Amino acid sequence: MEKRVLLRCISLGLVRCGSIGFDCSLLLCLCSALVDEVFPLRALIPMALETPNGDFEAAKEHLESVLFNEAGAVTGAFCNQYAMADDEHKLIAENCIWDYSKGIYLDLRKAVILLRGKGDELIGNLDKIAEAAFLMVVVFAAEVSKQKLNSKLSEQFRPEVAVKILVAFSCIEYLRRVRLPEYTEAVRRAVLTIQENAAFCSLFVESLPPYAELTNQRGSLALEGMRYVWWEDEVQTARVLFWMRVIPTCISLVPASVFGKLVAPTMFLYMHHPNEKVARSSHSVFVAFVSSGKDCEQDDRLALKEKLVFYYVQRSLEAYPGITPFEGLASGVAALVRHLPAGSPAIFFCIHSLVEKATDLCSKALNQDSNLWKRWEGNTEPCKKVLDLLLRLIALVDIQVLPYLLKQLAEFVVQLPKEGQNVLLDEMHAQVAESDDVTRKPVLVSWLQSLSYLCSQKKPTSLRKGDEAKSHDFDGTLQLNQTSSRL
Repeated sequence: MEKRVLLRCISLGLVRCGSIGFDCSLLLCLCSALVDEVFPLRALIPMALETPNGDFEAAKEHLESVLFNEAGAVTGAFCNQYAMADDEHKLIAENCIWDYSKGIYLDLRKAVILLRGKGDELIGNLDKIAEAAFLMVVVFAAEVSKQKLNSKLSEQFRPEVAVKILVAFSCIEYLRRVRLPEYTEAVRRAVLTIQENAAFCSLFVESLPPYAELTNQRGSLALEGMRYVWWEDEVQTARVLFWMRVIPTCISLVPASVFGKLVAPTMFLYMHHPNEKVARSSHSVFVAFVSSGKDCEQDDRLALKEKLVFYYVQRSLEAYPGITPFEGLASGVAALVRHLPAGSPAIFFCIHSLVEKATDLCSKALNQDSNLWKRWEGNTEPCKKVLDLLLRLIALVDIQVLPYLLKQLAEFVVQLPKEGQNVLLDEMHAQVAESDDVTRKPVLVSWLQSLSYLCSQKKPTSLRKGDEAKSHDFDGTLQLNQTSSRL
């Protein structure tokens, strides 16, 4: 108790003294005061969790204390002492703050999960203290980045600090409410640093807990007997979201083995997160990986890309519509058809899966709305979005893949009712007319003429999945295969 009182008195005294020269004892004193007295979350949260019904006044009392209201000034004094410190004491101060960030991440996870709905006032009070702690960590990290990540020519340049800053920021991301200039600058410097060093990039990738820990909240007696749902863990989700935003910036430096073992499981897990922003970030990680590297020189990377594409397409489409954001799906599909080799089975699987999905969605949409084709223009139905994506692929896929795509599209179009055939044929005619691709255009014109003729000769049908429908469409499909062979 005497030590705590002494830390508080020294902190308040230093704040009121103005500018003071460096003293290692003062630096360490201020550091301890910040993490233990000014922002005592590591003590308050465990105590709050042990209090029945969230009846806990200590957090409220701390918010009203003189020391907490001087938090900004104490942080400023701490940063001033740090700026003048020698390397040894700078490192001690840094490690203290980074460890503090990791500690409040673990404690805050438990608090948000356990107190949600039954201790809202308590959570609010703890949140205010935690937000102020976030500002302290950001201001300190900005000072550290200014000292150690400012210039490669500087004797103080320490690239390993970049990883520690990013890990600390990921741990406190849940508390970020505004985008501070200090935060932006520290992240920018840290990201630029790890972009140039594969070892540090891998260290950051490895900082995220493995898949098993992400899906199971372990190590807490307070959570025993509770059902843990990973997507409801807001603190962890915020950390993963920060991590997934950084990964694409250095994806080319992440070895294929590391990506497959550490990044891919988390990426696929959070693709099914109900928060669209989080799911979209997962798709961005996939796009970055598929677009990265010179595949001709990295056989293991190419092999992993092709392997992941099969699961990516399956996992994305099974949750669309509903969870999978269409923009994320569209960007992923565009990336894989652009960056995988033209003959890759993964591309053919993707096209086939999209056509199957379009067939299923159109069938359901027609059952619900018989006037679907009359209001097709400007429609936002999921089936229209998938069809638009397929039509967009006509201009994106390699010329070697184009015949397969056209065959799949033709088989889809001929099974539509006459009204649907006319709508899609009009869209495709307009798309081909606007094309200036001298290689594709002659092929597409010939294909459209054949498809238009086939549609005019074939009796209109509806999208059916039964054996009768398959038998009824057999002759038309046979003719279509013969027509497609001309491409």
